[in-house]
Amino acid sequence: MAQPYIHGFSTAEQRRLIEQAQVLAPRVFEGIELTDARHLLEIGCGVGAELAILAEGWPHLRLTGVDRSGSQISAARRLLTGSPKTANINLVQADALHLPFPDAGFDRVITIWMLEHVAEVRPVMDEALRVTRPRGKIICTEVDNATLRFDPPDPVIEDWWQCFNRYQQATGGDPFVGSKLDATARALGCKEIETQGVAVIDSLRDAERRTLLVDYLRDLLLSGAGNLIAQGYATETHRRALQAAFARVRANPAIAFRYHAVRLTCSPPACCG
Repeated sequence: MAQPYIHGFSTAEQRRLIEQAQVLAPRVFEGIELTDARHLLEIGCGVGAELAILAEGWPHLRLTGVDRSGSQISAARRLLTGSPKTANINLVQADALHLPFPDAGFDRVITIWMLEHVAEVRPVMDEALRVTRPRGKIICTEVDNATLRFDPPDPVIEDWWQCFNRYQQATGGDPFVGSKLDATARALGCKEIETQGVAVIDSLRDAERRTLLVDYLRDLLLSGAGNLIAQGYATETHRRALQAAFARVRANPAIAFRYHAVRLTCSPPACCG
């Protein structure tokens, strides 16, 4: 039997995803150019948190969000209903491998923290390319869990993180997918390929937000506790030790930490002849 999705789909987890999007938005959307786009698709939109941020920052965009989970789409509808800025958002329950859209229909196609959860990245990106206009762009902002660092190192947090990554791999995901995006884009024949590290978490750069970032990291790691413990990857004692470790980090500003994601930007193979 397949092991459950590490974060689950609870109401508490849906709230965490909304908070996560708000905390990380200054880095996730930093430097992204959308002024010349008209129609944007987010694959794996989850609870709609990133769509809400896009609607606020780029009100000219027509937005479409796709997710295969009905409960996530329902949560997205609840979040996005009632605001004039979100009136032009279309939500569709569908699989990323079989998008219910015609070829070349979107100026931008994005994924955010999505490709880490799929068994095969290449067919998902291939389908995303199909629905991207020839001069459009795909923008994938994805994890590279090898980049999480605490200075000085904390063995409790490191051990839990390793359990977290092993669980994700056991469920068919890839917690290091960000480092492989460039090679995947080249294998698909994409044009205008650019990859860059995104300092999503950096306690030295964001000293004023340090407490917020500590709490975000704590909640991220604990979001998998239920399944990690139930499936034998961790114990309740380990969970309590993790909470204590984050309390120490929170109380000591001399402890530095960082986490870098990877952003891939590319165009479909036909864009440049």
